[in-house]
Parts: sequence; C-alpha cells; structure tokens
Amino acid sequence: MIRILTLSLLLAVCLGPAPAFAQNDIPRESFNGYRAFPNNPASMQDRIDERDLHGATQAYLWSMSTATMLAWEEANLMVARYHDLVTFVTPEDKRDIITANATTPYAVAYADLTKTYGMVEITVPGGPVGGLVNDGQMRNVVDLGVAGPDKGKGGKYLFLAPGVKEPADHKADYVIHTKSNLLFTGFRVLQGDEELRKSLFAAYKLNAFGKPSTTRIVPIGNAKYRGCNRRGMAHWKELHAFMQREVYGPEDAMALSFLKRLGIEKGKPFKPDARQSRILLEAEKKGFDMSIAHSAAREMDDMLKHATFYKGTNWTNPLTVTSIYSTVDKKGVMELDVRNSWAHEAISMSEGMTAKVPGVGSKYLAAYRDSDGNYFNSAYSYEFIVPANPPMKQFWSLTAYNATTRAMVYTDRKDVSSRQKIHVNKDGTTPIYISSDPKKMPYPQNCINVKGQGDFFFYFRVYAPTQDYFDKKWTLPDIRRIK
Repeated sequence: MIRILTLSLLLAVCLGPAPAFAQNDIPRESFNGYRAFPNNPASMQDRIDERDLHGATQAYLWSMSTATMLAWEEANLMVARYHDLVTFVTPEDKRDIITANATTPYAVAYADLTKTYGMVEITVPGGPVGGLVNDGQMRNVVDLGVAGPDKGKGGKYLFLAPGVKEPADHKADYVIHTKSNLLFTGFRVLQGDEELRKSLFAAYKLNAFGKPSTTRIVPIGNAKYRGCNRRGMAHWKELHAFMQREVYGPEDAMALSFLKRLGIEKGKPFKPDARQSRILLEAEKKGFDMSIAHSAAREMDDMLKHATFYKGTNWTNPLTVTSIYSTVDKKGVMELDVRNSWAHEAISMSEGMTAKVPGVGSKYLAAYRDSDGNYFNSAYSYEFIVPANPPMKQFWSLTAYNATTRAMVYTDRKDVSSRQKIHVNKDGTTPIYISSDPKKMPYPQNCINVKGQGDFFFYFRVYAPTQDYFDKKWTLPDIRRIK
C-alpha cells in the first residue's frame, strides 16, 4: 500500500495536473443539434464530393507552374525538336506568351532527360548573355551567363536527372543535379547589335552527354501556338501525361494524394468516371478564378500582402517566391499561393529576377488597378508619368497585357520603352498614355493601344537596376484614369 501511494505521488509530481482541455475546452453542449450521420446514408457522398473538390482546387493551384512550362514546351515542339533553340524576336512572335517583354529577343530550348539517359550538356557562350534553367515545376535549377556561376565568361554545364550519378569522365565546368526530368532553358542577349545576337545564339549548344550537339536555331515563325495553360478537362489530361514521365519529391505528396482521389496517378490510365469528371471540371474553373485573385488582388490576401512594393500605391511585386530552387520555404511550408500567383501570369524564375544585386538581371512591378482603385479596362483612357532618372543601367519598359490570356494586348502598340523614340518632358519625366484611341492623346507616340481588350494589367520592367531601385529612393506613381 505504501509502495502504491509512493508511486502515485511520483507520477503526480512528474506528470503534473491533467490538461485543462480534457474537461473544460470541449463541452458536450457544443455538439447539441449536430448530426454525425445524415438521415439518408446516400447523402454522405456529398461530403466526400466536397472533400474531393477542395483537394482538386488546391492541386490545380499547385499544378499551374507545370501547366505553364508545358505550354511553351508544346510551342517549341510545333516547329523544332528537343535541344533546338526556338527564337521569339518580334512582338508578333511573342503574341501569345504570357507577360512577354515586347523589346528583347528570346531563345528557348527544352530537354527531356528521360530521352538522354538522365544527362544533358549545355554550352553557354561568353558575352552579355542572361540565361536560366528551370525544371518541370518552374523551380530554378541554375542561372546562366552574367548572373550564373560562369559570370558571363561562358562554360559547359552538365545536368543530371534525379538519382543519376556524376560520370567520372565528364569535362564540364559545372555539374548540376536537377529535381525533374524536364528542363527549360532560355536566354537573352542583354546588349549589342543584331550580328552579336546571332553569333551568341549560334554558340549556345545542347546535347546528350558525350554526343555532338544537334542544336538548330529555329524561328517560331507563323506557328499558331498557345502560350498559357489549357482549360477544362484538357488541363488534367495534360497533367496526368506529364506525371507519367516525371519525378516528384516528398513536398508534392499532399497534392498527389488530392489528384489520386480523382484518378490522376502515375502508372495508371486517366479514365475518370462521371463523378470525378464533374468535380475536375468544377475545380479547374474555381482554380482559374483563384489564380486570377492571387495576381490581381494581392493586397487583399493575407498570404500575399507583402507583395505591395511602394506603400500607398497599387504597384506590386509579382515574384515574391523566397525559395526559387524548391517549392517550400525555409520553414518547410509550401509556397503555394505565391508560386501560383507568378505561374498564372509568367514563365520561369531565376536568381537574377529575385536577387537584390545592383546591375544584374531585371526586376518587375505589376499594376492591376488605377489610382482610384478600379481595375483597368479598355473602356477608359489612362495617363502614367514615369519619374525622371529611372534607377537602371540598361532600359525600362511598360507593357500592357490582356487579363484573360495574360499575353500582350492584341493591338498594334503593346508597350512604351526607353529604347523607343518617345517624347520626354523637359524635367526628365516621361508621360505614357493608355487608350483605345491613341490619336486623341497628347503624345500618340507615347501611347499603348488597348482597343477591344476589355480588362488588362501592366508590368513595369527595369533592366540592370541600380541600388536606388532596391532602396526605393525612386518610386512609381499610380496610373491615373483620364476623366
């Protein structure tokens, strides 16, 4: 008896009093009126359907980065092969690429490591080249050129698929391990004339490890490609097909479980039944609307409010992903919303886009609402004053995008840039106008034409920003509707 009492006292000292929630925090009365089971057992299916719908919409947000990468892969393969450089030079070439820049040429290639025994080499020429490699989920793999490890001197990069060991006999300058089999590489020539651009394009090579390069330079030409994600059931079919050739990590397990509920699974055919099809179609519609909100309503979203760039204005930073090499942040939390916000309206991310290094890369600011807080629409005209002495070493541009397709507005004048012959006021400021009737504006040569575009938004770009950009010593005013 004494031993039992002593043991009881010891346990009381070690364990302390019982947690208060055991008796007080969940009163039985809180369940009054709640029916665990519905009257009709068949209606329990409604709860399961709701679960599957919620999971599918979150999986849609997660999959947007892949959908964006696949859109450009499809465009490339319409005119070329893997490892070929497809060029997009003119605004017409870029007509359907989401948030493309109207003024700088693009050269884009894809590699599928499942077709090259898990290894591919990229030879980067030395010179004023800005490039990057992203994987199938738009995670940055490495920067190339002036913002990469070669620092603009050029070099050979060897990329290895997940699980592939580094070969002993390679002669690469840089060995990079990837998280996926699909690789996207793009680069721009940052300065120089057309002859320099052509020579640098020609020197950029891709090849399977140890094999001669077969890279060709192929203009996109008149190919009628799509530049954004598929809609409806086609989105899910494409994602399922991609899943069959791809590798996923532990951070993707939750999204994959959501998709498995609805028949999207690696190693199995995609044959959704009527219930699954109905839920997938509804999830795609809801997910698309959520993606628009992630972009155009960042200041309303607790997860995205930090994206506001200039306090008291409607200018936001569209790329606020903190871990560009992973889908999770430093605390182990998936950056679902910010990644979806970017992937909905842009393609690729790199160190040069996110690093606060003066003179390197480019920076983007986005605006969806005018100075009165209303969304932009082609029924109205607008004025925007670019302050004097922009903090950049290269150039700036303002480009308008159709809010539905996220491509440049489908008109004859899509942007205004410091590279163009435009009017600049005596005080150094530059007036820009946005109108469906440019001829009625004070300086038509400074006017973006938005006739017939409906809703639209803007990106303001600064190339090779100086320290004043990061210190916000130079700020942009809101775009004003002309009354």
